[in-house]
Amino acid sequence: MDKLRITAIPDSRPVRMTIAFPAEIHRDLLLYARFLAEENGGDANLGKNPARLVPIMVARFIERDRVFLKKRKAQSEKT
Repeated sequence: MDKLRITAIPDSRPVRMTIAFPAEIHRDLLLYARFLAEENGGDANLGKNPARLVPIMVARFIERDRVFLKKRKAQSEKT
């Protein structure tokens, strides 16, 4: 019998985390959200909930960290 190419669906459920930012980083996050909202036609929701930016920022940081990517690849090759 033929098998489908997809054998398992990865766990992509969000994981809730509680983090604390120094006040300076929080102010910058609010300012970044305001600038982004202004560039995108005044998205009021973004300005009210700048925490939505954090996962995007972390993901972009990780995907550009060459040392991390190299180590992650080496780790996956071990398993």
